[in-house]
Amino acid sequence: MALYLKILQFKEFLEEILKILYYYKGRVVFSLSGVALGILSICVIITTIDGANKKAYEIFEALGPDSIMIFSGSERQRMARERVITLTHIDAESIEKINGIYDITKTFPVRGLTLRYRDRKWQTNVIGATENYFSSYSWKLYLGTVFKKEDLENLESVCVIGFKVYDELFKGEDAIGKTIQIGKLPTKVIGVLEEKGGAAGGPNIDDRVIMPLSTVVSKLSNEKRYLGAIRVKTSRDVDATIEDIKAVLRKNHGIIGEQDDFTIRSSRDILQFMSVISGSLFLFLGTASIVALVVSGFVLANLFYLTIQERKKDIGIRRAYGASRRGILLSFLFESVFITFLGGIIGIILSLLLQGVFEKLFDIPMKFSFKVVVFALLFSCLTGTISGFKPALKASKIEPIEAIRG
Repeated sequence: MALYLKILQFKEFLEEILKILYYYKGRVVFSLSGVALGILSICVIITTIDGANKKAYEIFEALGPDSIMIFSGSERQRMARERVITLTHIDAESIEKINGIYDITKTFPVRGLTLRYRDRKWQTNVIGATENYFSSYSWKLYLGTVFKKEDLENLESVCVIGFKVYDELFKGEDAIGKTIQIGKLPTKVIGVLEEKGGAAGGPNIDDRVIMPLSTVVSKLSNEKRYLGAIRVKTSRDVDATIEDIKAVLRKNHGIIGEQDDFTIRSSRDILQFMSVISGSLFLFLGTASIVALVVSGFVLANLFYLTIQERKKDIGIRRAYGASRRGILLSFLFESVFITFLGGIIGIILSLLLQGVFEKLFDIPMKFSFKVVVFALLFSCLTGTISGFKPALKASKIEPIEAIRG
């Protein structure tokens, strides 16, 4: 019976608060908007950082802890986006002889080629690669098959397309066996790569075409001496292997005491890079969310001060009928927390609705989890408690006679 009375009292208390909030709905909506934007920013922070970390570990696992990438051009040239080609087939042969290296993949990219299929066009990068490209990157197929060593030897005009290219050119149609035009070269599609999703902070991984290296350098680029990148796997210590590769390349390129004209990266660099990306996102979006929550809390506190002045007589009557100071304080505090709690829910819903938009705009994967909901609601309730405590305390100190006279 006592429990039933308490439930009934709470129901009446909640109904009264909802009536009050409806009466001041203009102010409530204003406060809700600020809180919702702040919580939206917090949700974006957590989901993007989690998504970026997840993608980084996926790439790390795909590359393997024993993989090393060697690119043409120095670090400075690559940062400045200068297109410099310095690696050669001779370099690849020299690197292959280094102790511990058991797998080597050679690639040469041709950027910005226009693809055509019927009346559809799409511009993307074509990567010429050796036949072990797919197994080396652990990249499975969605449809079809990959090219073989014989295709490289015979300069076959065949290709395996990324899922993004498949979606743009074929729109779900069967692509296997169809002929597309790559630049001016008619090319047969033999496979479609499994979708991996957008790269974290970089180009879309699925937006590419893979062809036999010999075909690309002979028929699309007319560049038979140089390579764009070399990827190796080693059974030795990665750092020791990198030092050996540096020594070989510096000797081949005649570099003495100068800046290297190549860049070497290991799979561990990806994790370091993603930690930098995560830190930047946390700093930028964290500042935005804190500002939004502080502003909304400040607005909410001021609105409550105004509301207390308008409800002074009502507070006095409630005190005269036996309401305690503690009851008045908790009543106003509950109103404040209730408003920010609703704002938090709205912010969570907005983050879910805008998740796909953010992924498409910034090409950053977002991972939504229960942790996001917990943090969002925690921050929203904390904002309501901090911003509503002082006004609620002021309301609880109002004397009944003074309030009724006023």
